[in-house]
Formats: sequence, C-alpha cells, structure tokens
Amino acid sequence: MKALLALAVSALFLTACGGAHPEKPAASGRPPTRWVGTHGIEVAVPSAWRLNRGRCGTPTANTVLWNEDGVLQCLIAQPRGLSVVEFTGLEKGLRRSTGMVAGSREVQLRFPGRGITMIVLSPRRALLRRILGSLRTVRVDPNGCPTHPAPDYRRGPRPSSSLPFVPKGAVGVVGCSYKGSWLDQSHAVGRAAARRLAHAFAAAPFGFSHTRRGSVLPSYCPAAWRDSLIVARFEYASRPPVSVTAHLDGCDRLGASNGRWAIRLRPAWVYGLMDDAHYSGDYLPYGE
Repeated sequence: MKALLALAVSALFLTACGGAHPEKPAASGRPPTRWVGTHGIEVAVPSAWRLNRGRCGTPTANTVLWNEDGVLQCLIAQPRGLSVVEFTGLEKGLRRSTGMVAGSREVQLRFPGRGITMIVLSPRRALLRRILGSLRTVRVDPNGCPTHPAPDYRRGPRPSSSLPFVPKGAVGVVGCSYKGSWLDQSHAVGRAAARRLAHAFAAAPFGFSHTRRGSVLPSYCPAAWRDSLIVARFEYASRPPVSVTAHLDGCDRLGASNGRWAIRLRPAWVYGLMDDAHYSGDYLPYGE
C-alpha cells in the first residue's frame, strides 16, 4: 500500500506542475462520489458519471472504462475536455507519466504486480487531484466480491431430480468477474434477473462441457480456463447466500458448479451470467 500511495503522491506532484457505492457529499459541498476499480485498486469518481460510455475503447463522455481488452482500431475521435478514469492492461514504459489528451491533462499509474494500468484525465486540475488522492487498495469491492476468488468448482455426483441447482426466492444476484487471480468487474442485479438465471441453470444438463477435438490449440487451454472465472452470488432475505462458479473458456471442465454438482454450458445461462457479471473475457460458443 505504501508503494501505491507514493505512486499517487508522485502523480499529484506532476499534475500540480504542469466496480460501486456512493459516498456522502463532502462538507465543502462537492458532489457525491462512488468507488470504481479493478484488481483491488479503487478510486472515487463523481456519482453523476455513467459507466462504460465509450466506443471501441474511446470515451465519448465523462465516464469510467474497463478497457483491458479494448478495440482501438475504429478511429473514433475523443471529444475534447472529457474527465475519464480508464483501467487497461499493463502498458509498456514508465510506471507513471503525464501528458495532454484532447484538451485534458492525463496521468497514468502502472501497477505491475496487479497487471493493470489506471489512466485518469480531466481538464479540471482539482478533480484530477481528488480522484488520484482517493486511490486505495481493497480486499472486497463495494458489491461484496473478494479481490481474489475462492471458487468451489466440482462436477460431483448426479443429483436427485428434486434438488434445485440454486434455491428459489433469491432477491438478487451479484456477479463477480475474474481475470486469473484478480477481480475484474462486478455487478448487482435484482429479483427478476435472479429468477431468470436460476431458471436457466435448472434447465441445463448435468456434467461438464468440452471443446471439439482439434478445434483449439492445446497450448491455449490452461490459461484460458484460469482466466474465464465468474462467481454468481445469489442473495436471499432469510437464508445465507448461495454461490455458483462458472468457467466459460478453455478445453474441458467447462460449465457452472454450485459446489455440489456441475451443469454444462448452455446459451440461456451463459449469456445471462455474462451480462449479470459484466464479464468481458472470452467464452466457448460451441462444444459439448
């Protein structure tokens, strides 16, 4: 944490020279903020900002972008004077840098140990300083997703037909999307989405899915499997939450598990879970 604070202080000095939950407004009358982040790194941004307002990895409004897999070849011009926080992959070069982009001052902070770069830009120096000054590390994000996953993923024995994959009556679902060993994004949805996802899980057959033989290079399989993790936490009013772990990419042992038994990949639950978790990784659209 000391290293992160030193990095932020250095960035603040440079600017002077040249995931969320809302917080209460500051005593100075500043607008309310909320925490956003990835890989255990968070900053506070104005609550009025809408998230993921961009095209092909280029911001189109004041926003927060998660661009670890951004597509930058669309030649989208960035409007001038935007305030943006962008989380992207680990870029080459300095651990910190500053500059000007489309009328906004930009500060980049690199976190090699976490495999992430955070870019903050704004034409308003005070806002830039406030965002950088809020930098913190966390073990659990505002939606309750741990920074590092602890999956319970097993095929298990074939269950009795009377047992539900997840109990009925969930009041919501929190989707936690991981890239390898780090939390990437999370998203909370309500009762209706929880009911649809539980119904899709219940309709999927028992077991694991796998790719068709020869359709994927064997060298691709292990890393793809590790990087495709999603944990969906079903919340209930009168019982403990129930978690479902899913692996969507790789060569075998693909599907979802409630910790007791597994179900195979099926579009109805795969696409619903991807939306619920804001999952941005790869997935397997074929195979059995």
